[in-house]
Amino acid sequence: MKTEQVEGIAEKVAGKAQGALGKLVGDPAVEAEGAGHEAAGQLKETYGDALDGVTSFVKENPIAALAIGAGIGILISRLLRR
Repeated sequence: MKTEQVEGIAEKVAGKAQGALGKLVGDPAVEAEGAGHEAAGQLKETYGDALDGVTSFVKENPIAALAIGAGIGILISRLLRR
């Protein structure tokens, strides 16, 4: 598990707790801030999942990953020439 995934889960849980606290006290600002933290945590967790998937793909298929990287490099260089 990547650190981004762990940080995302922790931030998501903290955001849920903050949102619940805001709802409990009746403070919509705290509740909205908690929802924002929860969304940011979900985004960070998803980013960690994507990194994990790319890392596994590169470890299992190094030649294909190299070919994809070269193709992207060629594409970017052609786009920048224009």
